Amino acid sequence: MTGSTAAHRALEHLEMEEDAVAERGDAFEAFAERVRAVPAKTPASAGIQRATAATPVATAGVQRSTPEMSGDRCVTVREAFAETVRPHSTADLEDEESLAETIAAELTEDIAVALATETGWTPPLKRAVLAEIEDRQREVTALQETLQTERDTLEAAIDEIDEIVAWLQSTAEESLLQCDFETLRAKHERLATYRDRLEARTETRQAQFTGSTNRYGPGGTRYRTVVASLYSACSVRYPILSSATRLYGICGDCQETVRAHLTRRV
Repeated sequence: MTGSTAAHRALEHLEMEEDAVAERGDAFEAFAERVRAVPAKTPASAGIQRATAATPVATAGVQRSTPEMSGDRCVTVREAFAETVRPHSTADLEDEESLAETIAAELTEDIAVALATETGWTPPLKRAVLAEIEDRQREVTALQETLQTERDTLEAAIDEIDEIVAWLQSTAEESLLQCDFETLRAKHERLATYRDRLEARTETRQAQFTGSTNRYGPGGTRYRTVVASLYSACSVRYPILSSATRLYGICGDCQETVRAHLTRRV
């Protein structure tokens, strides 16, 4: 049972999720750097764009090209998004999604529309994109903190499970018929202690499920929802509860066997 419980397999899945979240954070940071590098232009005023007697037509034509150049910068931003964030955003999707749909999902629909039209790469649009990137980065940080909490909880549970399983395996070959009363009583008490610890572990986990991922007050996502989503691809949705409950039953069966031998000694 050691190393092959639902809790052990969950740890492997958690590690993959941690890697995926870290890569998503790196992708948004790379996208942010490329967005900052694209200069934004304030649209030329009507007075500058309009040809006058004092402004040669040729010169006016050059100045009117500013929106077109700004539109090209929107293309640059879309390409940067496609090369950095999009692969991580669509990795788990079963159906294909257009670039505009992915931008809308990650940066809001308004930004997706602005980047796809001839509005141009203006300072307000650039600020809006960078603001949304910061929001996504904060979400990544919050998720990483939640995953670290889950790792701490999972590793503590695995340590306890391994300890109990190791003791059960070390005594598996012993003949209870050759154990004296005190030895049997010590085994019975130890099994009772293990069951108490597993029951406390289960209760603590259940209490954790009722909490929120928001450390700063009400709101956030229920921890149970996060765990269910995190292990949705696993055969067991709640691995700690599953492993603890299974082991609790094994200890109970062993305790009954020891108790039967104890009664014969009385």
